[in-house]
Amino acid sequence: MVNKNKILSDLSKIAVDAMSTFSGLKKEMETLVSLKVNKIINKMNLVKRDEFDILKKMVQKVIIENEELKKIKKQPLVRKKKTLKKKKKAKN
Repeated sequence: MVNKNKILSDLSKIAVDAMSTFSGLKKEMETLVSLKVNKIINKMNLVKRDEFDILKKMVQKVIIENEELKKIKKQPLVRKKKTLKKKKKAKN
């Protein structure tokens, strides 16, 4: 009976050690994959998210300004007429 308990205890210890080893292996694999992905992304010279958001806001602002300019361009040009009264007073 003592041998049986010792064997079960040893098997239990081996199982626990294996689980911790696999856990460490999982973390190591995640780290390696993450590093590889980051390396590939850096090689692709992609834009960062914050830079993209800033550029997107700038483009939206330019689009709005362009639309406003188009509206202004469509409006007829209104010229103020000079009044004759001012000219007559200036002559006197």
